[in-house]
Amino acid sequence: MRKLIYALLLVGSAPAAAEEIGECRFDRDTLTFAGTPLEQATCLLRKIKLMGEKEAQKVPKVIVHLMTDAPPPSEAMKQAALAAFPQPYRDYAVLHANDPVSKTDAGVPLQYFVIHDTSEPFYGNEPFPKNLNMDWKVNAFDSYVDKTFANAPVAHIFLNRVGQIWPGHEFAEPWRATKLESRVVGPTARGRFVHIETVQPRRFLPGATNRGATYGPKPGFTPEQYRMLAALYVYVSARAGRWLIPAQHNTVDAGIKDAHDDPQNFEMKRFGKEIEKLVKAR
Repeated sequence: MRKLIYALLLVGSAPAAAEEIGECRFDRDTLTFAGTPLEQATCLLRKIKLMGEKEAQKVPKVIVHLMTDAPPPSEAMKQAALAAFPQPYRDYAVLHANDPVSKTDAGVPLQYFVIHDTSEPFYGNEPFPKNLNMDWKVNAFDSYVDKTFANAPVAHIFLNRVGQIWPGHEFAEPWRATKLESRVVGPTARGRFVHIETVQPRRFLPGATNRGATYGPKPGFTPEQYRMLAALYVYVSARAGRWLIPAQHNTVDAGIKDAHDDPQNFEMKRFGKEIEKLVKAR
């Protein structure tokens, strides 16, 4: 009997296992996905297909290097990223180039660079514009800043298909743009992620009537968007003083009900090649 009581006391005194959320196993206490930085990136950079289906894909060599044995971003890399930005965003980025980046209320530093697609403009059953990359409706920032979607811009950055950048929030401002942050973990996670919305229109899949069943154009992103995504990644990583772990909206929320399916048609190799160009700056 004494042995049984002792065993029960041991069980009762054992620390509870940390709660892990979603497919990439986000720890509510440490505010970190499971594994090494490379293991996290591998899970968070899985290919996102129609209806949010995911499949494993090879992580570009440059990202493997950054997640394992690379030194922190250099000043030359930050300057190369700044030089890549278009005006007027370049002047804005220069103004904040030496500012700190976000952290949580508890002081946990920024760690994740999250890529989204806007899934807007939405064309329903209408075809995409023939020259959608240059279409004024597709590239306009108005709806993202005029409270059409929310009382405040939903992301830190909006990036259109010609490579123009509009800042919704400065990188020093803690913000949330995923269900993981807003509905599951809550305000304690704000500051751990920065969010980049890349403009990509959507329309219904054949026969669909609900916004959960849509698809974007192919190619999904333009060369200008890949270049600017890479520049933003290097720039904010340089400000953080360490390489952020790249992620995607869907994979951050994977396993959470009603997770969005973006970014669709994202070509990881092209993103990697653009990062590599900037990382070569010494």
